[in-house]
Order: sequence, then structure tokens, then C-alpha cells
Amino acid sequence: MKTHISRSARLRRGVRRIAAHFVIILLTSTGSALADNSVKLQIAAKSDFNDPKNSVQEVQDRWLEITATAFHLDKPAAVRLEWTCYGDDLAARKVIKHASGKGAVELVQGQQASLKTKPIRFDFTPRHTVRTGSGRRARSKVIEAAGVRYHAWAVRAFIGDQLAGEAYSMPAIKKLLDGGK
Repeated sequence: MKTHISRSARLRRGVRRIAAHFVIILLTSTGSALADNSVKLQIAAKSDFNDPKNSVQEVQDRWLEITATAFHLDKPAAVRLEWTCYGDDLAARKVIKHASGKGAVELVQGQQASLKTKPIRFDFTPRHTVRTGSGRRARSKVIEAAGVRYHAWAVRAFIGDQLAGEAYSMPAIKKLLDGGK
């Protein structure tokens, strides 16, 4: 014989299960954030672009302003920051590694350190049409896209050879940075 469980009892059981999952996720994420030699990265992507009036070509200069904060450092540590910017190769129609670089900051427990990357130039021409001829015989010619357009960024922090923190503009970029597709 089956026992009847009321709707409110099932609802309470579901709420408890969801609350338990939430607490587990909260504890695991807090634990990893407070682990020894972990670095929290905050990235501000900045840009300056040229919008020419007489041309369809676009030129963008982009840079990253990286702020690193250390958790549980016993003594000041040198942190190596490695950054990579990816672009869309418009002719090949794929994402490519456009520029990368390294920098170092000295981190002290509870304090922030900042690093600004060098500007990276993205120069591209989007797909467009050009009118040829005039009057009734005018035609439009399609000009395909060319150049490299900005796509995303990735930043990793290392203390010694150990990965201490990472940040990505989009989750799929981690696969590109690790070499997989």
C-alpha cells in the first residue's frame, strides 16, 4: 500500500534539496577563493577607436587594466600575470590569438596591485558593398570582410609555476587558451 505524500510536503522536500545544493555550492566556492596562494583578478577592458567618416575601415586600440588581490599570503609574493587577446580573422572566419604579453606585480596580503597592458591594435574592414557605375547601369559590388576584429581576452596569474588565478571574458576562451577547440 502506497502512502500518500501531500503536495506541500513534496514542495518542502524540494525546497530543502535546493537549499542544500545552494549551501554546498557556496561552501565549495568560498573554500576555493580562500585557498592558499589564490589571486582574485578583476579586469577592465578599455578601448579607443577611430571611426573614419570617409572609409569603412575600423581601427581599434584595446588594452586591459588588471587588478590583482591576494588571499592568505604569508609573505609578499611576486605574481606573474599573463594575458592574451583573441581576434576574429574575418577572411579565414576563425578565432585567432592576436596578441599576448606578461607582466609582474608584487602582492601583499589584503592589498591590490594593478597592471595596465600595452595597447593592442585591431584593424579590420567589415563586409560592405561599393556602388560602381551611375544611372541605370549602376551595380553594387560586394567587398568581403578583411583584417582582425576584437573577440575576447584571457588573463592568468602565477605564483612561481603554480596557477593562482584566472579570468576570462567568456568561458569558451579557456578552451582556446589551453590549446583545445
